[in-house]
Amino acid sequence: MIDNYFLEMIQTLRKQEEVILYGNILHVNEKYTTAVVDFLQKEYAREILEYPGKDVPEFDPIAALWAAKTLYIAVQLLLYRENKETDLEFLLPDYNAVRTPSAVLSVDLCLRFLPDIMVQLKIIDSEDAIIEIIERKIIYWHYSGIQYALPIEQLDFDSMFAVEALKHVYINRIIIYKKIDLANHHSCRDHIAAYLGMYAGQFWKEFNREKEVDGKY
Repeated sequence: MIDNYFLEMIQTLRKQEEVILYGNILHVNEKYTTAVVDFLQKEYAREILEYPGKDVPEFDPIAALWAAKTLYIAVQLLLYRENKETDLEFLLPDYNAVRTPSAVLSVDLCLRFLPDIMVQLKIIDSEDAIIEIIERKIIYWHYSGIQYALPIEQLDFDSMFAVEALKHVYINRIIIYKKIDLANHHSCRDHIAAYLGMYAGQFWKEFNREKEVDGKY
């Protein structure tokens, strides 16, 4: 366990929301991936206890591991960069399977931290080539990037609202971060209004005023 930097970083980030940098150790030791997946599966089981309904998607170990590797490499690349720009796509490959509700919720265990990493990357170097690569992932997995400045017109909501549990947590996260642009999107607006109900004016006055302007109470 001494050299299991991969597991240690994921555990620390999940439990303490702190980042550990190890000195340009980009290689993920495959013999430790099982431990990471086991840890994330337990985290998933704990989180879904708060999800509504009976259709909560099952944990997707492949998607969760891909996201953990993506996060681990992205964090190390914050400060340690001995690789060429052409190596970045290899180090941070896109997910190559179907984006199911299970995958969306499983990758979110780790990808929810990507927006904060993006903030730090832009502070260090706003022209960094890695920014476009990570941003592409945030846009594709936009449930994990709701707090980010998402290009709304590029988002696909079909897979996000495919099951009630995912739709519920997606809408809830919009409300938590008060993302009025997302809330007013035609795919989300009625869901937001139904979720807030008569308390819209109390919990989110901006959303209520937007509704009043449009004449849609």
